[in-house]
Amino acid sequence: MKVTTERLEGSKVALDVECPSKVVDEALRSAYRKIVRQVTIPGFRRGKAPRSLVQRYYGAELFDEAVQQALPQEYIKAVEETGISPVGDPEFSDIHFVEGEPLRFRAVVYVKPEVELGDYNSISVPFETPTVSEEDVDEQVEMLRQRMAELRPMEDEKPLEQGNYATCHVKSLETSKMEFDQDLNCMEVGREYNFIPGLGEALVGLNKGEVKRFTATYPPREDEEALTVEFEVEVKEVYEKHLPEDIEEIANNVGKASAEELRKDIKEQLMEVRLRMAREQHSEKVEEELFEATQVEIPEVMISGRARTLMERFMNRLADSGMNLENYLTLNQVSLDELQAEFLKQAEQDVRRELVLDAVAEKEEVPVPEESVDKVVEGLAAEMNQDPKAVKTTLEIRGALDDIRSQLRRIEALNLIASKAAVNAGTPLPPVEEQENGDDSENIEAKAESVAGAEEPESDESASGGETTAGTAGDTTGQEAEPGEEAPETQAEAGEPE
Repeated sequence: MKVTTERLEGSKVALDVECPSKVVDEALRSAYRKIVRQVTIPGFRRGKAPRSLVQRYYGAELFDEAVQQALPQEYIKAVEETGISPVGDPEFSDIHFVEGEPLRFRAVVYVKPEVELGDYNSISVPFETPTVSEEDVDEQVEMLRQRMAELRPMEDEKPLEQGNYATCHVKSLETSKMEFDQDLNCMEVGREYNFIPGLGEALVGLNKGEVKRFTATYPPREDEEALTVEFEVEVKEVYEKHLPEDIEEIANNVGKASAEELRKDIKEQLMEVRLRMAREQHSEKVEEELFEATQVEIPEVMISGRARTLMERFMNRLADSGMNLENYLTLNQVSLDELQAEFLKQAEQDVRRELVLDAVAEKEEVPVPEESVDKVVEGLAAEMNQDPKAVKTTLEIRGALDDIRSQLRRIEALNLIASKAAVNAGTPLPPVEEQENGDDSENIEAKAESVAGAEEPESDESASGGETTAGTAGDTTGQEAEPGEEAPETQAEAGEPE
């Protein structure tokens, strides 16, 4: 095989390939063996006609089949020989395919673009060390108190008031506008729910067993009027919220010997959370500086391909949650074009980040210890409740281990630059304790799960735009929770519909 390469504009490469004549001959023989079993020629049983007759009657089909077999195979060999990194399907032209003569063709394909790195070693971004005040601890104690609340059935038959909870059945009375017919557990009376505006307010004043109609008004989309849908809600069960009386009871509930020990533990955990967040925010600023100093022209095929992948994963998550795309768009007041535009924007950011960090990792010769790969695999195996060795084998067969290594290299490359940037600013990063790589590690596991055939972890918000909460006895902080998350655990059983 003879291969010559030519760099073209727009991150394209042209391969001019010449193969020995035996490639053409073998492709024709293989095509004959396939075609002869599919056609009928008078005087011969199917599969028994000689090649000369098959070529006489079905010459065009024979040559098309031979070309379709030969070109991809020889193209792959040419790619391996030249060492280019294609990022899309090739376009073939100038095909010379004649029996007894060498095969010649031209293949033009997009390749990974060259990245022109700036002087990233001079980037200077100060690291802002976080603090934790006693007021911050007080807030976390109150959040714990709220999370430890119990919902008890209301003993007296009295109308629901704001702050009570109800299990109810809600259905749309205008299915042409929106299909909705579900039981919702432990909905907070008076609270605003985006997926059905006005539901929380409609519950105020109702008694157990009562039915009420109300109208939900969704904000208008661009160039569209506001959507109004009539719903019916039936109250099935009613509850009151009961809170722990004092901090000592809260401490005992989470296994702490005293209020002082609880507050100390909360302060340490808050600092750990805020340090992690501070490091992430610092890394994001460093990334921005790095990207501004870097030149790279990304082929459109890379962006559109990544956007399709993001959309496919999103659609799978919607299907797993029992929601269709139309309802999602309606509930979240977004159009399909807007959603696809968001995926394109995210795809471009993801691809740019990978290309730039890959270039840094290659220049700095960043290593990836196999122990780091095993740690990710073990975390994934634990999520899937499977044997780590079996999961690693599956990932290796499907080519996902190389993706994991690449992502780990990017993390280390960014950590390297972030550390230098903090030192340049005179604020060295604090030491990192032996633990995970933050959200990046979780993203690696999520992507690997999708390759391994498992469900991809997701937040409840990703599918429904909803909010759910849950507390655990072992975690004594709310992890900077939003005010809307301060609700009893039982609400996590319902929240917005999934």
